[in-house]
Amino acid sequence: MEEKGRENGIAAMAACYQKFDPAAYLQYNYTPPRADFARKDSIVPWKLACLHRAFTEDVSGELLVDIGSGPTLYQVMSGCEVFNKLILTDFLEVNRQELRRWLQDEGGCSLDWT
Repeated sequence: MEEKGRENGIAAMAACYQKFDPAAYLQYNYTPPRADFARKDSIVPWKLACLHRAFTEDVSGELLVDIGSGPTLYQVMSGCEVFNKLILTDFLEVNRQELRRWLQDEGGCSLDWT
């Protein structure tokens, strides 16, 4: 019985995530005020600085795998400088599509990462 409940919980969570909207997520989290590079207290510039420091001082290698990338690239941008290959993964097809549109320059991206 416990196994059946766990399966139902996983199915419910999967159904909930299928309603995820990458465009709304990116708009809310990666545009001002959260991503306001003119403000010193803005969260995104702080995150980028921390990740850049980690990748330039502590981490490097052949392959960087980001598990649960979501529709975002910020977490691996600095890694491009010190890793030869990057793999981004995500559970949701809509997030993978968002990344693919940007990577393949297909247009229709919700955020211009350049």
